[in-house]
Amino acid sequence: MQAFRATDAAWPVSQELLSDCDPSVQFFGAQLLHNKIQNVVKGFPDSSNIDLLALASTLKHHLVLDTLQWQSKQQLVLALSAIAVHLCTISWQSAVQDLLAFTELHPQSAWGVLLAMPEQLSAIVHTYLKTDKRAQALLASSNALLSVTMKYAPTGCKETVTGAISDSAFSLAMQTIVQWTKVLGMQPAMHQEFAGRLVEWVEGPSGNSEVILDVVLEVIQSSNGAFVIYEGAQRPPAALEVILAAIVRKMQSLLPQVQQMSKQAATTPNKDDHPVLCAWARIAAALVEAYMQILWVDEAAAGVIVGFLGACFGHIPV
Repeated sequence: MQAFRATDAAWPVSQELLSDCDPSVQFFGAQLLHNKIQNVVKGFPDSSNIDLLALASTLKHHLVLDTLQWQSKQQLVLALSAIAVHLCTISWQSAVQDLLAFTELHPQSAWGVLLAMPEQLSAIVHTYLKTDKRAQALLASSNALLSVTMKYAPTGCKETVTGAISDSAFSLAMQTIVQWTKVLGMQPAMHQEFAGRLVEWVEGPSGNSEVILDVVLEVIQSSNGAFVIYEGAQRPPAALEVILAAIVRKMQSLLPQVQQMSKQAATTPNKDDHPVLCAWARIAAALVEAYMQILWVDEAAAGVIVGFLGACFGHIPV
């Protein structure tokens, strides 16, 4: 079987298996195809002259079929991500834009592909990733990506965050923002409209969901306005200030609950018992570390942060 995987015959066979009615056969075909594509993008000897751009269209066709099980689709999502990263500076320069358009047809699959792209790139780049030409090509579409995420709304406070296409479209879109920010250096805090929408999410009924708090933490840690010495009347970008103000307001609303817990707790609670407060404690710590200079001049904001951290770190592990 290993010898067959390395042959050109494995290309059409793997695609034929995707149409089989047996889910285990589908998965084998999808996995075989994913492995073949990985070999191409990594330049292995069995790469052959497969037309990856044409294959990308084939993968998108299969991803919208109801007959294909989601586990098999997950393999195709990873395969399509590898193709998009490999071709984004060559023959598929519109890869991100095309995938964003694909979100209209099959949002989970499309966001799954976009989510996997930073990790795919980091697996094949052996220099500083953020200066790689493919990373720069992907980031050129970051404003478009952020704009599309604003079409979604959280479905509740219990959004799953697994990275699989079984997650909701909103969750996958938020996870994509986290990965593109962390790995590629995307700057959501510089996008005025997205900053406003993030504030709405934070202050809304789903503002304590894990996926939203993950975005908040990554945005404030990775912003170009973080860890900066501001001189005179210099201020952070306006969009970032909007986000920081919303975070402080949210912590102020949570402060009585945290202080009450601080008074009543006989022992240190487990992280699993208070995931929301632990998440907010990490955000508060990030604020102090990255923005202490600008927050400390606001007496009200400083009081909220000090009170919040005092209660959290006294009783809740972070």
